[in-house]
Amino acid sequence: MKIAIAGAGVAGGYLAALLVQEGLAPEIYDPMAHDTRCGHRSCGWGAPVRIATYLESIGLDLGEYVLEPMTPMRFDDLETSAPLVTIDKPRLLRDLVRDVTVRRESLAPEAAGRYDCVIDATGVERALLPPCRSELTLPPLQHRVSVEPTGTDCLGAGVFGHDVPGLGYLWVFPIGRDDYHIGVGGIALSSLETVFDRFYQSMSGRFRFTRRCACRGEVRVASPHGSMPFHIETRRKDGSTRLVVGVGESIGTVTPFTAEGIAPSLECARILGTHLEDPDAYTRAVLDQFSWMRGQRDTLDYLLARRDGAGPRLRDCWRFYRNARRSGIGIPPFEVVRQLRGLSHWADAAED
Repeated sequence: MKIAIAGAGVAGGYLAALLVQEGLAPEIYDPMAHDTRCGHRSCGWGAPVRIATYLESIGLDLGEYVLEPMTPMRFDDLETSAPLVTIDKPRLLRDLVRDVTVRRESLAPEAAGRYDCVIDATGVERALLPPCRSELTLPPLQHRVSVEPTGTDCLGAGVFGHDVPGLGYLWVFPIGRDDYHIGVGGIALSSLETVFDRFYQSMSGRFRFTRRCACRGEVRVASPHGSMPFHIETRRKDGSTRLVVGVGESIGTVTPFTAEGIAPSLECARILGTHLEDPDAYTRAVLDQFSWMRGQRDTLDYLLARRDGAGPRLRDCWRFYRNARRSGIGIPPFEVVRQLRGLSHWADAAED
């Protein structure tokens, strides 16, 4: 089987490494045309430590890529344990495709005709598949900054939402050598720069911030259930069929609540590697594995559509609690209820 993968991100790169282990020789197409300092689009480089299992399966050691641990982590005014780390994502992406032919160009239609199977790993672009059932996305803005304390304080990792209008949050992720990724993302946020200005002003008495670069992006949070179809068949000039199948963010495997996509992309690529010759079984397996994302998307739709002043439902609180536990974050149930009250405030602010 001749296989082309469009996109050398986490999903495309990991899938390529898995296929190489199976004796296949996929070719990757990725122009790497992102206008960013690191060559990649906006992302915090944060990941749960459980991705170590995926990397071990292809002979990589997570410890080689860890920049900083993020334990403890602050969630607004709560500090708790969090098995999260920041990783050197550019280095990881290079290592994922080290045994694969990578062409620094987009996969043109005439080139695609040479392959029996084409993988759409183009992320939010979804360049090779038809439009999704839903196109719910959020636009993050991120700064890379150097931070200098004015006293003895140390800026720790954190996620902050109570002061962010709209359905969104601000993150602070340390990436080593006093550098941080500080970003804002959310739905219905009117001004991302205003959120940054308020944050920097609130911290100005304790830290000096020097911005090194900034980048914008877009993240699909539609959930897999809103991102179908996952695959199509097209006809080549000789009358034979070619399978086009999506993986990772192109089919919505991004956590709707937090927009975290590294771990879900790895899992989605693993599933595709197992079901490459049976796309219908792949679709069923993805929908089953990520069924919890459908509930999160339901909560987002509910909060965005509220018009009667009602607060979050019990099921919404439960979904946020389960999402925290799924990531290994020790947030007690009563704190989830308090955080959800903040979500209610965000939604009200977005409507105003």
